[in-house]
This record gives sequence, structure tokens and C-alpha cells, in this order.
Amino acid sequence: MHIGHRKRLGTFIVILITSLILQMSLHYKIFQKLKRRSQSDDYRMPESDVLSNTSYIAGLYYSNWSPYEPRLHFPHDIDFEKVSHIYYAFLLIDPETGNLTSSDEWSDTQLNLAKQCREYMFKRFTGDELKAVTNIRAPPGCIGELNYLRYIYSKIKKRNVKLIMSVGGWSNRESFPIMVRDELKFKNFINSCIETMVYYGFDGIDLDWEFPEDDSYEPDAYLRMARELKLQLQKLEANILGDHSNKTFQLSMATPAFKDKLSILPIHKLDKYIDLWNLMTYDYYGEWSERTGLHANLYNEKGKLLHLHRHDEDAGLSGDAAINYMVNRCKIDPRKVILGMAAYGRGFTNVDMKSTNPHNPYGLKFSGVGGASEGEPGMWLYNQLPIPGSNEKYDYRHVGAYCYDDRTHTLVGYDNPTSVIEKANYIMSNSLGGAFWWESCGDTHKNPKRSLLNTYIRVIRNVKNNKETIYSTTKLHDYYLENYDTNGFLTGFIKDIIQES
Repeated sequence: MHIGHRKRLGTFIVILITSLILQMSLHYKIFQKLKRRSQSDDYRMPESDVLSNTSYIAGLYYSNWSPYEPRLHFPHDIDFEKVSHIYYAFLLIDPETGNLTSSDEWSDTQLNLAKQCREYMFKRFTGDELKAVTNIRAPPGCIGELNYLRYIYSKIKKRNVKLIMSVGGWSNRESFPIMVRDELKFKNFINSCIETMVYYGFDGIDLDWEFPEDDSYEPDAYLRMARELKLQLQKLEANILGDHSNKTFQLSMATPAFKDKLSILPIHKLDKYIDLWNLMTYDYYGEWSERTGLHANLYNEKGKLLHLHRHDEDAGLSGDAAINYMVNRCKIDPRKVILGMAAYGRGFTNVDMKSTNPHNPYGLKFSGVGGASEGEPGMWLYNQLPIPGSNEKYDYRHVGAYCYDDRTHTLVGYDNPTSVIEKANYIMSNSLGGAFWWESCGDTHKNPKRSLLNTYIRVIRNVKNNKETIYSTTKLHDYYLENYDTNGFLTGFIKDIIQES
């Protein structure tokens, strides 16, 4: 062989060997990195580096039991600059008439929050900012303060938050089947929803029927309900704003997040009338389960390494499976799909993690569910977690945090800032509309760095700012005073706004 060829061959071999060594080194580093991830309890998925002008929904459900001990959580504890939607839970269906009724009149419309609200205002705003709203008085109750805060933030900060009334809920689930089977009650329900929404100043209606049965009647009744409500909302908009009205009032649906219940609903037909689908992607595991699991997991046990998105229908109970069903099977615009997150944990007692697998919270036997949230067996508010004396761990495969108390053998699964980071990135990478939390009182308001909402905001960066509420318009003021005169819940509030302007 010619000496020149031998030199070139030798050079080629050296380059080839060097390349192989570099590849082996790279593969080894990747393997070690993956190994560390699988062993780490606090792995954090990096925030997306894709800058976008897209805005995302940040919704909170606020319950009318929040002001009571031990929660002591009031509307003014919510940072309106960080949210786009507040869902007020719950207005209930009276099974005798079909009309909506308050589940707690004192909390809804009587609680005196004037002193606390004033103190809050002086902490949140400057004296110059408050000059424009000095003579405006907040209506009573949680509903009144929410109306007041919505107006104040719109006026001073140009932050426009939608205030939505949520109808039904788990405790009121038996009233839906009764109401939809009686034509008079059904008509009363539709009219009462519209009347109650306007009377109390809500920007829309959120339906929470848990859940229609697969009996060939209830799913169609739900469709009819959505259609009639949407029609009446559009008529109301035209009546108030005239022929050139824009879409103002929202109709959303708190939706089951597992195939067995989703498949019952005529989702494709419903989508014509529903503005937002609030998927309740939590409560996958609890006292009803045969074995333990994380109740708000994004992926199921078959989830692939590195969170490669699955698109099969057998992915089990997980947020990803529910999103996949809605977007890929039902062809719902992903921007209308809102990922639900839980500001609480679900637990199991008498769990033996040490002798099984201390790094796997799934598939363990349990007896009892414990709980530290008053009146809610098996539940802990997020701000009560991790259990004192326990260590918080993280399951990156399923996306969720958990803690285990060695003394009581109690296992609790929940969302923490790490899982919220991953879920926020999931929302952006899948072009979803945003996220909501059940419920506001569960988040921590004393530790901003650990707050679930704050974490979400840091990742998505841009919270949706809605159009100014219709309740700030002259046309609505005229309509309200004409229809309710001195008897309206918001009459004095609206007159103050008119006088101030």
C-alpha cells in the first residue's frame, strides 16, 4: 500500500476511534442523567425557553365555605393580577322547583367584609390610585366583594377578570336528573340561571353535573341544557348591548376527565355551545381505589420515559389521557381545553412503603384514608402539606409529589411547584387554553415561592386579560336599574359607580 494511503487510513482510524469514544461518553452521560432522574425525588423539568405572546387562562374556583374556620380565606386574599377567571362555587338547584338557590346566604350575600377590604385596599394600592374609587362601596358577602374587586382591578390596574357562577357540584348531583325530567323545572332552571347570573353580577355560567348517566336521556338533556342556556345568553347580550353585541357571557362546563364518563357525553355537539372545557384532571385515586396512587397524575403507570406524549386510548387514568381524548378523539380546539389542578392532596393510611418500594407511591395496599381537611375525609389542603415530620418526594414519571409519614404510615399524593412546572410546560407544548385550580383556599398564600398559582404564572408568563366586564358599561347599568330599581343586589354599587364617573 502506498505510504500516503496508509497515513490517510491511519488518520481516518484515529478520527473514527475518537468519534466512537465521544459518542460512548455522551451516551454514558445521558444514561447517568436519566439514572439520576429516576432516583431523584425533586427532579424539576426546565421551564420552556420558547417565548410566545400567547396568553393563558389562570382560573380559580372560590367556594363559599372558604371564609369559615379553619380556612379563613376571603375574596381579597386572591391576587386578581394573577388570575383571569374566578368560579364561584356553588349555586344549587332546588329539586322541588328547578330554580337556583344559595347554598349559604350569609357567606354569599350577607358577610360584612368592609373593614377587611379597606385594609386590603390600602396595602395593595397607592393613595393616588384609590382616589378614583374612594366613594364606591362594596356590596355585602363574598359575591359582593368579588364584584367590587373585579371593578377596582379593572379601573386601576386594567386587569379584567371574569367572575363566573358555578352551578351544581358533587353535593348537588342528584338534583340534575330530577330537574331535566320535569319540563316546568327545566324551564325554571334555564330562566333562573340567567336571572341569578345578572342579579349577582356574574360574567357567565359554569355547569358542574357530576355526572350524567349513560341512559340515553341524561346526555341529550345536558346537550339541550347547554343549547338553551347559550341561546338565552345571546339574547341577553343583544337585549343589553344592541344588535352589534360581542360575545360577552361565558358558558363553561366542569368536565369529567376519564374516558368512561367522557364517552357518555355528546362532546362534539356540546362544543358548539361551550366556551371552555374545565377538565377535572384530579381525583383519579382515593378511598374508592383498590390500591394507592397519585390523584392528580399527568401520566399513568404506562407513561413513557422523558414524557413522550402517548396517543393511545388505553393510557388509563391520567390528565394526558383525558386531554388526548378531548383533542384527538373529539377534535376539540385545544385552546378551549383547560387543565384542572388540585390545591389539595388525597391520602391513604396504614400503607407500608418501607418494605415494598419507598420510591413508588403506586399499587400499595391501604386501610383508611385519614385526612386533615375538615369535613373532607382523605383530604389535606395543599397548604397543610407535606405532613409535618415527613419528607416531600417527587414522582417524575407520573408527574406528582407525595409525602410519607413513617409514624402513622400515611401516604399523601398532591401537586407541588415541581409538578406545576411540568404541567404548565405541558399546557404550552400542547397549545391548551390554560389551567384552573380547585380550590383557591388550598394554595399557600403565606409562602409565595411555594404557591402553586405563582409557580404557574412564572412558567406561562402571560395571563389572559379579558375584555372589560359588561358590568362596567353604561348599557348594563341602565338595564340593571331599569329591571331591578332599588331591589337589586348591585343597585347601590352601580349607583356609586355612576356617581363616581
